[in-house]
Amino acid sequence: MHAQKLDSMMNVYADHYPQEKVYVHFDKNLYNSGETIWFKAYIFSGADPSLYSKNFYAELSDASGAIIQRKVYPISESSTAGNFDLPKEVKGRHLHFRGYTTWMTNFDTAFYFEKDIRIYDKKDSVLTVTIVPRQTRLQFFPEGGDLVAGVEGMVAFKADDQFGLPVNVKGTIQDKTGKEVMNFTSEHDGMGRFPVTPDKGDSLTAVWQDEKGIEHRTPLPAVKSIGVVMRAISGNQKVLFSVARSAEGGPEYKHLIIIAHMHQHLVYKAKINLEDNFMSGGTIPTGQLPSGVLQLTVFRSDLMPVAERVVFVNNHEYLFKPEIGMQMKSVTRRGKNSLMIDVPDTLRSNLSLSVTDATADGDFPDEDNIVSRLLVTGELRGIIHDPYYYFSGTADSLMSQLDLVMLTHGWRRFKWESLVRGQVPVIKNPEQDYLSMRVEVLGVDPYKIAKDESLNVIMSRKDSSTQMYSIPHISGSKFGVTGLVFYDTVKAFYMFNVNHSLSSQAAVTFNTGLVPGMRAAKPLTNAFEGWTAEDSAYLRRNRYIVQEEARVQPIEDQKVKTLATVTKTARVKTDAEKLDEKYASGMFSGGDAYTFDLVNDNLASAYPDIFTYLQGKVPGLQITPGNGPGGTPSLSWRGGRPGLYLNEMQVDAQQLQSTPVTDVAMVKVFRPGSGVGFGGGSGGTIAIYTKKGGDEKRGNDPSFKGLDRAILLGYSMPKEFYSPNYLENDPRNEGEDLRTTLYWKPYVLTDKDNRHVNVDFFNNDITRKLRIVLEGFNEDGKLTHIEQIVQ
Repeated sequence: MHAQKLDSMMNVYADHYPQEKVYVHFDKNLYNSGETIWFKAYIFSGADPSLYSKNFYAELSDASGAIIQRKVYPISESSTAGNFDLPKEVKGRHLHFRGYTTWMTNFDTAFYFEKDIRIYDKKDSVLTVTIVPRQTRLQFFPEGGDLVAGVEGMVAFKADDQFGLPVNVKGTIQDKTGKEVMNFTSEHDGMGRFPVTPDKGDSLTAVWQDEKGIEHRTPLPAVKSIGVVMRAISGNQKVLFSVARSAEGGPEYKHLIIIAHMHQHLVYKAKINLEDNFMSGGTIPTGQLPSGVLQLTVFRSDLMPVAERVVFVNNHEYLFKPEIGMQMKSVTRRGKNSLMIDVPDTLRSNLSLSVTDATADGDFPDEDNIVSRLLVTGELRGIIHDPYYYFSGTADSLMSQLDLVMLTHGWRRFKWESLVRGQVPVIKNPEQDYLSMRVEVLGVDPYKIAKDESLNVIMSRKDSSTQMYSIPHISGSKFGVTGLVFYDTVKAFYMFNVNHSLSSQAAVTFNTGLVPGMRAAKPLTNAFEGWTAEDSAYLRRNRYIVQEEARVQPIEDQKVKTLATVTKTARVKTDAEKLDEKYASGMFSGGDAYTFDLVNDNLASAYPDIFTYLQGKVPGLQITPGNGPGGTPSLSWRGGRPGLYLNEMQVDAQQLQSTPVTDVAMVKVFRPGSGVGFGGGSGGTIAIYTKKGGDEKRGNDPSFKGLDRAILLGYSMPKEFYSPNYLENDPRNEGEDLRTTLYWKPYVLTDKDNRHVNVDFFNNDITRKLRIVLEGFNEDGKLTHIEQIVQ
């Protein structure tokens, strides 16, 4: 009966409390003050892209833990992209990045994505290596959790310094009399293991030397007289395990239960009868499981957990392999480069691409990336040094070394005692459908609010565009609607429909549902405080770039002053370009799009709806009329469905169809894979803009007079990466080019009809060695990480 309850509660957790994990791809490894940090966040749940969360939070804090910037972005296609602009002066050599979803705030913050960002300090001397005294600590981890008298068990250990960097150690294990029991030495990155059979009442101590030969003494965990020891090894499509009990102990230690679970799903359960034996074992088939961390837990008959172990299952199925081909290569000054990304299969993929100055960016091939993060580090606690190293090949030694990581890092997503009692997590921040408009009326008896009351809200953006919403009455004093997307701050003018004077009788509060940030993050304790000799090359490069920027800045400033006094004849902008500047913003502005100017199209008013207007005007875009008069049409482009936007807010086809063509000023149609729209516009994007009626600010519109208003905070405005085109005569091309990120494309989207993506970019004035990094996933949850050097 107890075991059945355990099964049912695990199903409840899996169905109602899915766990998410985040990986963030940054454009490069090291930044200078004043630069932009570009990033792309990928959100997974278990082994699959997460379809759960809609809001992503990114925070940047300094060494003291003070949060200096916070951004919120909408999630689509299990990903989002954003940026942080660094100040001109950054104190210290690191900033700390933290990323999480709304849903993740309900659980252990240890599973947030966290990363220390290297910052080049102008005061650093690249010719002097900083020597920081290392303080070594040694920790011991009995396999399964406990040392048990009379039962042989494996003990793993891990030695590292105050910065989380591994330290190799060696020493001996002594019993309480000082007798040497055995020797031990590090196998890999300060980690190792040894078998031991402790005696009852014994206490064990490690006498060991660090890398400088300094001797230390560290006690091992206490020896228990009653308990269970579990051992496990992950092999070819199976996990072998053994469970042994102490000679002492009551009947609850003679009938045990072992379970194995992955991503909150129970994959194995067995009863272990130790009535007549002290040890038993078994085999867990893992060939049909996805690669990842598998947790084994042994329970007594009363469901008290007595042993736990995590192992890594590696079925080598987690990768897909796009190819990057250089169609044109030039590392000369401002040379043009063209590359083609070829995805061999027909599944949809969501990728991000960065091209940087390899000399300035440093070389950290084994640091955490999308593969190691989503398979290992996103599941375990603590610092794992160079986690991608364990996925750099298929040798048995790598699997053995990865098992040391499993033995020395904790995993505690479940609190078994609470689960057995039927307790579920308290959800303080339910996931929502993008932004909400939650309205509460305070100071009025809720029973005096009519059931059919509603709230009309006119949202006015900074670009003077407006949109009207009817907010329904939920219950009591609350009104609300979800699924909104807007950026920056907006003014909300509102009026109650039934009782127009309600707002003057009460206080009306608005809330978009965004989770408030913490006032401070944890101070940086693991950020490395000194540069090593290996760091000198890329530090020297960054110092040169910073010095060059300081040299040319006065020259550029003088050019600006000179240009301000010169009357310059420029190309006259087309009406379509003027409309684009007037209406489009953020990712929707500019770009390679089909643009239709309906203000100056005298025939536009003859069309019954905007879809009829667009039919036949865009190559490849298929618009199929709906059934019967007024039927909603269906759209497809290269096998995908275009995203639809009205004044840059996502809508459905029915809403666009009901928008009179006479109200439309401009239509922009972006090709599939353009990167425009949530998820990057994998099926293309159609953006409709309604007329504004001149440049008069909406905030002064007479129709707003007498209406109450509130200020609402929306998503952070995304910044567009600027990539110069040196084949064009552009005034921006006249200055010196010292960019270290040469190209950043957060959305590289492919599908069965669009498997090849061409990318063009230009070199700067100084780079002679490029680093290309491509990361992402496909719709099956398979991952890719490709890094190439071009010189």
